[in-house]
Amino acid sequence: KSLEEYLILVHQLFLEIDDYYLLNQDELPYITKNPEIRCMYLRIKYGKENVKYNYYAYDSIEGRDIDMRFKEFLISTLSTHRFTINVMNYVNGKIWIDGSLISIFQHSDVQFYALFNDKKYIVEDTDAYSLTKYFGVPGYRRLTYHLEIPLDENKKMQRITFYAKIQGEEFQMKISFANHWAKLSKSPRYSYWRFNKYLCHHANNGINIKLATKTNVLKREIQFQLNLIRNHKKKDFKALGFRWLYWITHPYFKKQKIWLMLDKLYKGGDSCEYLYRYCANFEDGITKYYLINENTIDYKNLVKDGYKPLKNGSLKHKLVFVNADIVLITNSHLFPFNGYNKGTSKYIRGLCNFGSMCLQHGLSVQKCAIAQRRIIDNTMMYFLASKFEYDNLSKHAYGYKGFDILKLTGIGRYDGLKNNDKKQILLSPTWRMYNALPVTTSEGEQRGYNPEFKNSLYFHVYNDLINNEKLIACAKKYGYKIKFLLHPILSSQKDDFTPNSELEVIPSVGDLSYEKILTESSLMVTDYSGVQFDFAYMRKPIVYFHPEVLPPHYDDGIFFYDSMGFGEICTKSDQLVDVLCDYMRKGCNMKDMYRERADNFYVYNDHNNCERIYKEIMKYQKQVDIDKLRKK
Repeated sequence: KSLEEYLILVHQLFLEIDDYYLLNQDELPYITKNPEIRCMYLRIKYGKENVKYNYYAYDSIEGRDIDMRFKEFLISTLSTHRFTINVMNYVNGKIWIDGSLISIFQHSDVQFYALFNDKKYIVEDTDAYSLTKYFGVPGYRRLTYHLEIPLDENKKMQRITFYAKIQGEEFQMKISFANHWAKLSKSPRYSYWRFNKYLCHHANNGINIKLATKTNVLKREIQFQLNLIRNHKKKDFKALGFRWLYWITHPYFKKQKIWLMLDKLYKGGDSCEYLYRYCANFEDGITKYYLINENTIDYKNLVKDGYKPLKNGSLKHKLVFVNADIVLITNSHLFPFNGYNKGTSKYIRGLCNFGSMCLQHGLSVQKCAIAQRRIIDNTMMYFLASKFEYDNLSKHAYGYKGFDILKLTGIGRYDGLKNNDKKQILLSPTWRMYNALPVTTSEGEQRGYNPEFKNSLYFHVYNDLINNEKLIACAKKYGYKIKFLLHPILSSQKDDFTPNSELEVIPSVGDLSYEKILTESSLMVTDYSGVQFDFAYMRKPIVYFHPEVLPPHYDDGIFFYDSMGFGEICTKSDQLVDVLCDYMRKGCNMKDMYRERADNFYVYNDHNNCERIYKEIMKYQKQVDIDKLRKK
């Protein structure tokens, strides 16, 4: 309601502003030049049905172009926009290209297409998530596309160009390489991507594809390295040194089939560590690495158990990364976890030919397309525990539909969930974005301490709960311990909470074992934490605490707590305490209706998840070998 009232006020304000100034015709730097926002302003001012655009083709210095105008006011020019490429892959003789395009020219019935070997590949909107939101409400979205272009192995040179057709006239578009997975970049110059028996690079607003002969590769690499030297920048010289090392060691790594696995780098114990422990010593021709910070307890435990974890940030780590066949990760944003941002990945992205696989940190039943759609991490396989996850991720927003990517195998870390009840109540709420400091270094490091956290409603709600006298007295009476497990992102705030003798506040970093605390607990209290699914997998009772004063952390996706949740929902602290006391009095057993929900939710209820996951990855490895011209 408040947003509706706000938009009414903005509408009234815009009515007082001349369109010349509202649409920033003077191109002032402190007023938006974004054409999508200009269109949004017009919708707010006049209403969507009253906004009509005109398109005018003309000759410019650089060639033919087309303007989009509202009345006489310029909204945008086609030549200022790019055919954006987010992901390129080579799969079974085809180049896959995923990306996005500005959508405002759709008002003119535009047709976008790629031209390759005299054949047009029409761009169709895949409806994948590409929204820009304000106050949680979509302001505009980009058109998303997926192209599959078959290469002709008999041609020495092939070329892809991109066009927009408007009002019967065709306009060639420029290209941008917007992500790590785009393989190419315009800066530094002479970047290239080598794959299978091909080499491709950007040239004259297109992508040239030629055979990767030794001469072609050497020529392009020399051009790339000479350009780094000419730039005279420290980061360019650093990249130059790494590329020398890459080529020196390439004969060694080329012989290996490499799987790189990682969870949170400051914390193991998730599905990738379980899979690594399961298959690390298999004699299957695969070299497997588990990446983690050297100073962690989990690193030391792996070494103690006879494994050889890979040190995060080491030179070997960097070489393994660019030579990997498959990278397996439980969280999203794979390149940042391996130390690369968009400014640094451009030096090595053309050397990378791996896809990623998601082993999941939390189950994908909420609306999470902003972080979990296919192109975010170039996901080639996604391992699931529930048919409800499959249904959720099969929606167009995620981009998995039509691909053989979603696999119902179970979750790797569930293999360790064997009941070892020690009469303890576990409080495990999730976090809120506004309570934690942003990432300041890399995704692999723990968030810092937030001095404002103690002033938040979140803190006061949970600090009052863990010091509730009735709850503490009940636990003492029935012989239960209470443990308050902080989310990893909020673990730096441990000392903010008021201590008491009957309850332990535990940060979920350091030497904490999720498996131990979950298997030893009798009942879990959470709000929206994904750990609830680990707990319900053991058919132990869960109680949900959804305080009225705190907004939810996620939007509902396909999991609805009132009809699918594994326990009661409490909205007030006193109500929650009464329910917990009743459970403790009766021995903390899962009620039949919630057990039936759990039975319906999970595909499997055994401890063979890693085995099923491993078999699926091995099937995919066969396609990798074909695409890398390896002998079967």
